[in-house]
Amino acid sequence: MEVTYYDWGGADNSDFDQFDKAVQEVHQACLDNPSCEIIELRADDRHQRQLIIVEIGDGSFEADNPAGIHRVERLALSFCATDKFCWDVRALRKDFPITLHQNHVLEGEPRSLCLYIEPWESVERSWTPQLFIKRIFWWLRATADGTIHGDDQPIEHLFFSSPFNILLPEKHFESEDSANKKLSFEPVSYEGIRTKTLIGKYCNNSKNFVPLYVSVSLLLNPVENSPIEEYPHTLGQLQDSLEKRGSDILGSLKSAIQDLASENGIESKKSNDEFVLLLLGIPRSINGNIEKIDTQGFIVDSEVASLGEKLSVLCRAPGQKKWYRDPLRQDRSDKWKSLLLFPVNVKCYPTSKEIRRYSGLNPDDDGPKGIIAGVGALGGLLAIIWERECWGKWSYVDDDIIQAHNIVRHISTHHGLGHPKSVVVNSTVSNIHQTNKERTSHHFVTDILSDDAKLVDAINDSDLLIDATTTLHVPRAISRKDHYPRTASIFITPSGMASVMLLEDANRTVRCNSLEAQYYRAILNSEWGAKHLSGHFGRQWVGAGCREITLSMSDELVHLHSAILARQLRKNISQPEPKICIWDYQEDTGGAIPYDIPVFQTKSIQINGWEIIWDDGFIESAKKYRADALPNETGGILFGIIDQKDKTITLVKACFAPENSESTPSSFGRGAYSSTDILDECHERTAGIVTYVGEWHSHPPNFGALPSQDDIGQLYFLTSSLQIEGMPALMMIVAKSSVGFYLNKQGEILSLNK
Repeated sequence: MEVTYYDWGGADNSDFDQFDKAVQEVHQACLDNPSCEIIELRADDRHQRQLIIVEIGDGSFEADNPAGIHRVERLALSFCATDKFCWDVRALRKDFPITLHQNHVLEGEPRSLCLYIEPWESVERSWTPQLFIKRIFWWLRATADGTIHGDDQPIEHLFFSSPFNILLPEKHFESEDSANKKLSFEPVSYEGIRTKTLIGKYCNNSKNFVPLYVSVSLLLNPVENSPIEEYPHTLGQLQDSLEKRGSDILGSLKSAIQDLASENGIESKKSNDEFVLLLLGIPRSINGNIEKIDTQGFIVDSEVASLGEKLSVLCRAPGQKKWYRDPLRQDRSDKWKSLLLFPVNVKCYPTSKEIRRYSGLNPDDDGPKGIIAGVGALGGLLAIIWERECWGKWSYVDDDIIQAHNIVRHISTHHGLGHPKSVVVNSTVSNIHQTNKERTSHHFVTDILSDDAKLVDAINDSDLLIDATTTLHVPRAISRKDHYPRTASIFITPSGMASVMLLEDANRTVRCNSLEAQYYRAILNSEWGAKHLSGHFGRQWVGAGCREITLSMSDELVHLHSAILARQLRKNISQPEPKICIWDYQEDTGGAIPYDIPVFQTKSIQINGWEIIWDDGFIESAKKYRADALPNETGGILFGIIDQKDKTITLVKACFAPENSESTPSSFGRGAYSSTDILDECHERTAGIVTYVGEWHSHPPNFGALPSQDDIGQLYFLTSSLQIEGMPALMMIVAKSSVGFYLNKQGEILSLNK
């Protein structure tokens, strides 16, 4: 069968010295390759192109391959220094097939091979003439073999470059109802940017829009295993293609123009901002199930009024530049068929699932329905991160306003000054993505402990509460409320060098007040705890009042820890266990050292109007001191957290006995610690939160946890000493299988048997 070729690319030119150096180098690479035969050189002065016409032969693939690639193909290697991608490879065979990885071309032009996906600025860094020729061979061979496109890749359309970027609302082609909604477009363009973006939004009335845009959306029937199709070049070709699929765009297009004209007509302004946009939604199905909806868009090369006249729905008023509806017109013109179409980039705004996938999240994990209490610097950034990832549906609670010094670290700008933080954060995050009712959020200008009826309803309806108030009282108060959801208390240490997450278990058996105590015990027992809560850069007074202070902390560190906490919270709430996690930033390396602190179950008892709270880890450490000291007794001081409002003593640590203690199998007399360093260090490490709460000692085997007369005397002494400052005095006795707690003149013994 005779092969016919396009005569494309200008006239023959044998003056080799007139060709660009890049063309000469590719020419030499073709001469050096035995599988290439140069036919001629051409120059197209009109389009500033220089071409090498070459035949490339490759016998490494089947001659009768399904793609229709010949073993010998005539190609035009076109070079244009002013194009964005200076090299363009055209297949000159007139019946060269439409395949994957081709560029869109004008009607009547030879097909263009898409060799690279990267821009020329990136390709040229490693480009050589020899690799260029090798790439062409690869494209032909891979297309013939069917390996040019991975099985897991979506079927793509012909590549094209368009000066327009069309963005449609989310799920625009999800159904015929949404596709039929009227669109208005907001243009976004800047000098120096070649692409103009048109952002589509739904509107109730398409009339009187300036500039003049007409858009028609059409949702086609689903297609399965559809072959690659060439883009239509004219409106007539598009209509023919749609009719073969049982669809029609003319009716919708005529209606849109008639609706726009109304009784006032349309005035032609010959503006570049006037266009007719045709939008197609093409559902792609596999085994009958729709997997995705492809979008295609075309701009009609015609003014709106002129198109209406060619479609026989408008007529021009004599002597005017206005067109009106023409319901009586009988003749039907075919002039519209030859109107050129230009493909444009069309995308729908990503769905929540797509956004989560783009963010590296599980697309099906839409997150909890939760509350962020305290939307200052840390809470505001968490809100931003999670809203950008479309993870969770959040309400924001804060009773504070934006002050001038807050702008240093808060997500607010100076425009937010004086406004409630919860309002500013809610407004900011609501503008991240296009409006979607499913992602609407709520704000409360109040305290998270408020009895506001709407807030109480929100709390009862929530799965998770993020306490970012950085206060002591809020997590403790929440711990005592049974109707609150699972709570995570998070904060950045005063120096900004560490962040902390205290996460309750899913059933709230270990609450924030116990996690707080276990966190402080880790600080007291760990080397890293020495400076964990100290070393801040100082406080800054921002007003006349003694309470108007702020910390010196870099916004860089706030962002760093916010990102860590946002990610770790998201990952950890999928597990039911409680967590105490610390991330210690290393200034010298820029890394963060994680510490995962073991969490123990919590127990409590009521004695003399006080609730004594401890955890299994606290008791286990005291039992170990007792076991190590046998057959003698041992003991020491108790560290804990006293909350006078809640009347709670949360035990943190049972300390070891001083070296000068008197310890026998039947008695224990605690000696004096060598200095006050042990208490001073406790205060320094815990920022004064953990303090002395009493004494403990052990009893030998065969003795329970009942206090002896000496123990009772010591308890009286402790009580009278601490009552001077209004503090409770606690004594703990640890026996083999029981523990006794004694406060003032009352006590209770509990079994240690599991």
